[in-house]
Amino acid sequence: MEHTTSLEMAMEQADGNYKEAKRLLDKARAQHEAGEIDADRLAQIERLFEAAVSEVQRTHREA
Repeated sequence: MEHTTSLEMAMEQADGNYKEAKRLLDKARAQHEAGEIDADRLAQIERLFEAAVSEVQRTHREA
């Protein structure tokens, strides 16, 4: 995709980061449920997801 502005590029990056963070969170929840990761690791990934959500909201609000 050709970007015409740096904001468009930032929005696309934020959207991609959100999708990846959601995938990681879903996987981590399943791993935690199975006892494969501890609550601290799950909390780290939840914070990552929250940061990705915030970034998507910020970039789309600026659009």
